Amino acid sequence: NMSDIESRIEQIASVLGQLDDSQVPRNIRSSAKESIDKWLLNKDKEMDLRLGMTASTLDDIFNDANLPLHFGPLCLQIQTALETLLTEVRRN
Repeated sequence: NMSDIESRIEQIASVLGQLDDSQVPRNIRSSAKESIDKWLLNKDKEMDLRLGMTASTLDDIFNDANLPLHFGPLCLQIQTALETLLTEVRRN
């Protein structure tokens, strides 16, 4: 159900917002923010595109050598949540 999916997307967005932290390099903060604004919460785009593009940005963030180590598990957690949602969206 779409409203359930939207509320889970909002939860993911708020977790992703935790990367907006002074310990996180500015380039990573801005790509996290951009993925939230431009993709994840952008209801004008197709759902699987929103999730897929956010997942792709997260992948880049996770593989960025400058990401503070303790943010790694957070990224993986978000990535897992996005992939779960993507699977559900594609099934419907």
